[in-house]
Parts: sequence; structure tokens; C-alpha cells
Amino acid sequence: MVRLNYTPLHSTKLPLRVWLKAMWLLLQSDKGLSSVRLAEALGVSQPTAWRMGHALRLMVARENMLAGTVEIDHFHLGGRPRKNPNDPPAGRGRKGQANTDKTPVMAMVRRPTDIMPGTLAGDARAAVVTGLSARAS
Repeated sequence: MVRLNYTPLHSTKLPLRVWLKAMWLLLQSDKGLSSVRLAEALGVSQPTAWRMGHALRLMVARENMLAGTVEIDHFHLGGRPRKNPNDPPAGRGRKGQANTDKTPVMAMVRRPTDIMPGTLAGDARAAVVTGLSARAS
């Protein structure tokens, strides 16, 4: 059996903010949320909302899920690139983001429940991403 490691967000046409809003709505509802209500809240069609709800529920139901308080951050991995005198000078990056050739990485760490010094941290996960913008995710 071949197992592909695609996420539910793989090759989606919807912006990341729509997925995050859908996840927030699903997690905030005590009794669940129908695809019709989700479609109205997100401004998408009912079949799209059904697919999103189904994918998000599968993501939440995974084994070894990070529970409790989870910290999420991004960083760039890699050293300073070698300077080549033939290369043009680096331009300015997008507003609020540095212009870099380093690899962007998203990391998540579960905070420990005990705050005593020396307590081991919780589980951690990290993944290389194509970019840190909502469009790239």
C-alpha cells in the first residue's frame, strides 16, 4: 500500500484565511456545524463547505494530536549565502518580510503542563513550507 503524505490543504484553490476561519468556526461550535451554515459563514458553495468540513474534521481527529497550549512560530533555516560579485544587489523584500534565500519552516511545540524548572517540553512538530504567506500555504 502506497501512502501519500498530502495534507487536506494540498493543491486547494481557497485562501488560507478561509480554511482558518472554517477551522475556527468548527472548533467554536459545541454541537457541530452543518455544511449549509458553514457555506453561509464563509461565502463558498455548500459542496465546498462540506469538503472543507470533512477534511478539517479528519485533521482534528488524527492520532498523536498536539493537545493543551500549543505555540506556533516560523523561522528561516539555512546559513548566510555566499556573496558573488557578479550577482546584482539584493532588492527589498515584501513589506514586513526580509528578502532571503533561506528555507521557511513552521514549527509547533506543546507547552508543558507543569511549570517547574527542568520540566521537559511537550511534543514538537516542524515542516518545511513553500512560503510564509497565506497564498503560498
